[in-house]
Amino acid sequence: MSKNSTKPVVVYGASGYTGSELVRLLLRHPHVEIALLTADRRAGQEMRAVFPQFSPFKLPKLVAIESIDWKKAALDLAFCALPHATTQKVISDLLSKAPKTKVCDLSADFRLHDVAAYAKWYGHEHHAPKLQKEAVYGLVEMYRDKIKKARLVANPGCYTSCAQ
Repeated sequence: MSKNSTKPVVVYGASGYTGSELVRLLLRHPHVEIALLTADRRAGQEMRAVFPQFSPFKLPKLVAIESIDWKKAALDLAFCALPHATTQKVISDLLSKAPKTKVCDLSADFRLHDVAAYAKWYGHEHHAPKLQKEAVYGLVEMYRDKIKKARLVANPGCYTSCAQ
């Protein structure tokens, strides 16, 4: 990637705490262009209306996930900052429509490869078991090479990272 090139990204759940913190970090990343921000309950609003600290920045309006044409959007990367148990169907739908898009899931939905262990710990079956097995656990210190090649990275979370 050249020094001046940027990659278009989407942040699912941009109006929540995790999503807004991610937007804050991405605004300072030199190789990222925030192309889409989703927030179902706040769709149609400006990010600055939800979080005044974003007033100085030109950001896209918040949109509902269902309104996005993934092929037309041509995104390189999707960050999913949605609540646990909601990302499975959302990511499955995204990757069926835009299979070359890379995804970083910030929920716990793709951290466990074993479907039985997932059901035991989270109290329900996984709704995207093929993707669950494909996901790479995003702990860079252990899986750097796999992460580089992965289409779906499961963010390990803060407690897990510290414990390991």
